[in-house]
Amino acid sequence: MIKIAFAGNPNVGKSALINEIAGSSLKVGNWPGVTVEKKEAEFEYNGQTIRLVDLPGVYSLSPYTLEEKITREYIINENPDVVINVVDSTNLDRNLYLTMLLKELGKPMIMALNFVDEFEKLNYKLELKHFEEHIGMRAVPTSALKNRGIKELLEKALKVAEEHKNQTHFNYELRVDKFLESEMKKVGEFVKNNDKFIPVLEKYSMDFIVIKLLESDKYFLEKLEKYGINKIDLVEESKNKIEDKFDEDVETVFAESRYGAVKGILLHTLKTSMKSRLDFTDKVDKVLLNKFLGLPIFLVLIAGLMGVVFNGAAPLQDWLDGFINGFIGKYAAILVEGTPDWLNSFVLDGLIAGVGGVLVFVPLMLFLYFFLAILEESGYMSRVAFLMDKIMRTMGLNGKAFVPMVLGFGCTVPAIYATRTLEDEKSRRLTALMAPFMSCGARLPVYGLFTAAFFGKSAGMIVMSLYFLGIFVAMIVGLSFRKHKYFKTDDVALLIELPPYRVPSIKMISRSAFTRTGSYLKKATTVIMGILIILWALTYFPNHGDTENSYMAKFGKAATPIMRPTGFGDRWEAVAAVIPSIAAKEVVVGFMAQILPLKAEEDESAEVTTFTEDAVEQVRGLGIALKDSLLGVVDLSAIGGLFETPDADAIEEEGTGIVGAVSNMWAGDKEGPLKAYSFMVFILLVVPCVVTLAAIKQEFGNKFMWFVTGFLVLVPYIASTLIYQIGRLFI
Repeated sequence: MIKIAFAGNPNVGKSALINEIAGSSLKVGNWPGVTVEKKEAEFEYNGQTIRLVDLPGVYSLSPYTLEEKITREYIINENPDVVINVVDSTNLDRNLYLTMLLKELGKPMIMALNFVDEFEKLNYKLELKHFEEHIGMRAVPTSALKNRGIKELLEKALKVAEEHKNQTHFNYELRVDKFLESEMKKVGEFVKNNDKFIPVLEKYSMDFIVIKLLESDKYFLEKLEKYGINKIDLVEESKNKIEDKFDEDVETVFAESRYGAVKGILLHTLKTSMKSRLDFTDKVDKVLLNKFLGLPIFLVLIAGLMGVVFNGAAPLQDWLDGFINGFIGKYAAILVEGTPDWLNSFVLDGLIAGVGGVLVFVPLMLFLYFFLAILEESGYMSRVAFLMDKIMRTMGLNGKAFVPMVLGFGCTVPAIYATRTLEDEKSRRLTALMAPFMSCGARLPVYGLFTAAFFGKSAGMIVMSLYFLGIFVAMIVGLSFRKHKYFKTDDVALLIELPPYRVPSIKMISRSAFTRTGSYLKKATTVIMGILIILWALTYFPNHGDTENSYMAKFGKAATPIMRPTGFGDRWEAVAAVIPSIAAKEVVVGFMAQILPLKAEEDESAEVTTFTEDAVEQVRGLGIALKDSLLGVVDLSAIGGLFETPDADAIEEEGTGIVGAVSNMWAGDKEGPLKAYSFMVFILLVVPCVVTLAAIKQEFGNKFMWFVTGFLVLVPYIASTLIYQIGRLFI
C-alpha cells in the first residue's frame, strides 16, 4: 500500500483534491485517542492500493494545538510514502511558510499549486521550473473545480514515492544566514557524533533535530528524554550566540529566515498583476459584514433557504409518502396476509410505517444539505462567526465560539468536539452547554412532520423560528452562566480566517449533500430501525396490538399530568415520544407512524390495478414530483409563502399518511397548532441524543455530563410551558 498525506493551511482545498483523485467521498472518523476528524480515502490505481490521508489544516507545526500535533506526528511517525503540500496558488506568500516547516521534517514531498484557475484569472505568472528549483520539490498546478492537474499530481506523487521508498530522510537545503548556518553545523556535528542520537536520527531529519534543539521545543525535548538526552551545553551556547547576534529569540530568528526564503523565492519566480482576488471579496464583505446590514441579511438568507428547502422538498416527500404507504405498504400487506397477527403488525406497523415514516423526510434532508453546502463552500458560513462576535462577547465569549454552534446545525456531536479549538477550558464548557440548543439536522424530520400537519405553507417560517429560538435560548443560557466561576472566561480577541468567496461547483455541492444524506439513510436503516423495532414491541405488547393499553401508552398516560402545562401533555402519544427522542430525534417520526392510525386514501371510483400498472403510476408520479420540486425551488414566492396563514381546510386535506395521522391528534382543537409548536420546542431543546452525551462525557467528564443532562430536561420543560401558557392568551 502507498500512503499519501495531504498537508496545508485551512481552506486550500485538500479534501476536494482527494475526492477528485480517489473518485469517492472521504471516509470520516476520529484520530486514535483524540476527537479531531480523520479523513481518508482508499482506492486502486494501476494495480496498487493507495490510501490518501487528509491531515488537519494548520499554519504551523509547533504542537500547541491538537491539529498541529497530529499533522507533525503523523508525518514523522507514520512515514507516508510522500507528502503532498497543498497551497493556495493565489496566496503563496502566506502558504509557503508551512512549506518550509514541512521541508524540515525531511520527508519526500511534492506541491499542489491549487486554485490555478483563479490564479490565471488574476493574470498572475509563475516560472514553474525556476520555482521548483528554488523550492526544492516538484510542483503541479491543480484545480479540483476544473479537474485540472489531478492525474499529473497523482502520477508525480507516485514517482517521488518510488524514487525515495528506501530513503529514511529526504534532505532539503535550508537557506539561512551564514552565521546561523555555522551554528547549526556545530550542533549538527555534535548530534552526528553522539551515540545517544543514533535512534533519534533514524526517526527525525538532521535539520529538524538541530532546529528543535536550538528552539528549545518543549515537546521535542520531552521526546529526547526517553533516549537519555537532557540539557546539552553546546546547544545552549549556540542558542545564546544566535540570540545575542540577532537580538531576538531563536524561534523568531528561524521564523524570519523562513519568511525571508519565501520572499526570495517569490521575488525571482512570481509576477503578480494589480488585479487582486480579494477585490471582489472586499466589495461583497462591505455589504454582508456591514455592522447594520450584516445580521438582517443573514436572517433573510436563512428565511429564504428554509422557504426554498420546504417548497422544493414537499412534492418529493408527498410522492415518497405515497410510494411507501400506498405501493410498498399495499404489496407488503398482500405478502403477509394470513400470517400471525404479530408478524403482520411487525412488518406493516413496525418496519414499513415506522422506518418508512423516517425515510419520507430524505428529500427534505437532501435539499437542506445541498443549500447549506452552497453557503459553506462559498465562504459565507465562516463569516457568521464574525457577525456574531459582538453578541457572543456579551456572554464572555468571542465569535469563534459560535463556530461549534454553527456545526451544531448539522450535528451536535462534532459541535462538542469542535470546542477544542477554543482558547481555555471555561470557554469550552460554556460553549458545550450552549451548543446542544442549536437545531441539528436530526430534528428536521420532526419539524417537517408537525409543520406539514399544522402549519401548511407557513412551515418554513415556523421552522426558521425554531432555529432562531434555539440560538436565543443558547444566548440566555450564556448570559446566565457567564459570571459563574465554573464558566467565567477572560476576554479573548477573535482571530479567524475569512476565506475569499468562491463559486462552488455543482459536483462538490452534490457530493457533500449526498454524503450527508447517505449518513441519514444509513442511520435510518440501522440504528433507528433497531430502536423502532423495540418501540414497536412496547406498543404491541402486552395486549397484542391494542396500542391504547400498551406499555408505551401506560408510560405516556402516567406522565401526562406532569407534562400537561406544556400543552402537548394532553396526548400520551406526544409525551411517550419524548423518551425515545433522546436516543435519536428521527425516531419520533417513526414512532408516531407506529402508534397513530394511518388512513389509506379512499377513492371509490378506483379500479383494481395490477403491480405493473401501479409501478408505472409511481414512475409517472415521480416525474410530476420532480417537476413540481424544481418549480418550488425557483418560485420567488417561496419566501412570501413563509408568512402566509395556513388554511384549516387545506391542512385537513394535507394527507392521509403520517401527516394526516398527526394532524388528527388535535383535530378541531383551536389550540392544536400551539400544542404542536410547544412539542417541537421541547424536541428542539431537550437532550439531542445519547451520542452527544457520550461526547460531553469524553470531553468534560462524568459530572458535567450529568449536569448537562438535567439542564437539557429542565430548560425544554420551562420553555414549552411558557410558550404554551403565554400563547393561549392570544388565541
